[in-house]
Amino acid sequence: MTKLSSQWLTDGILDFEYKKYVLLAYLQHVKSDFSNQMLFPHLPQLHEHYQSSLSIRQNQRSLRKSFPKSLTDVDWKRLQLIYKEEYEDSPHLEEINGILEFAIPRFSETLQEGKSRLEEVQSALTIAPVGIIPLRSDEGYLFIHRTKSRELSIFRYQMTLFDAQKERMVQTYPVDSLRKSVHSTYESMKVELTRRFTYMPNPATYLVESPAELPMDETLLPVAKKLMIRYIHAG
Repeated sequence: MTKLSSQWLTDGILDFEYKKYVLLAYLQHVKSDFSNQMLFPHLPQLHEHYQSSLSIRQNQRSLRKSFPKSLTDVDWKRLQLIYKEEYEDSPHLEEINGILEFAIPRFSETLQEGKSRLEEVQSALTIAPVGIIPLRSDEGYLFIHRTKSRELSIFRYQMTLFDAQKERMVQTYPVDSLRKSVHSTYESMKVELTRRFTYMPNPATYLVESPAELPMDETLLPVAKKLMIRYIHAG
């Protein structure tokens, strides 16, 4: 299973064993991709599933606490009143609660594994400006180079507004793929881009290099975008 629906908890048959099978099949696929250094889009999806599961469980507990309780006894040794809850879960809600108790720690475990791998990738990447960076850096070019290869991937980037997590987003558009030679420099490639695309005469340009042969769309490009945002904001 490559993707888990946002409504997976209530879609289809509401049965603990069935939902357990669906969840474990999904997480097995995610972990397999993680082992192959394919982190996206699994990481943000896992985060959403984990947070929504926590929210549903908390809402259930808050609902339970809001119902009245009846006094049933007194513990004279501890000097405490003993209450009985008037609210009882329906079989439907009991099944959902059981599924959530099973799912939440497994979402958390897999999410932490993904975050750990993400940190490893981020720590291995390097970023540097190419040429002089203009005052306006919300649009320009992103060079991505796997150091074991001569191929250089070039993207045009554009900063956008904040996402749901209040983080800046970057949209990228593939421009070209070039083979780097001993006679070419990143600066000369940037100059050539300005000749080809005159609407950006002095574009901000950043180079991200990776020592590992990471998959581009599933890991390298998303992580390079995050790295570039932090680098620009730190400057």
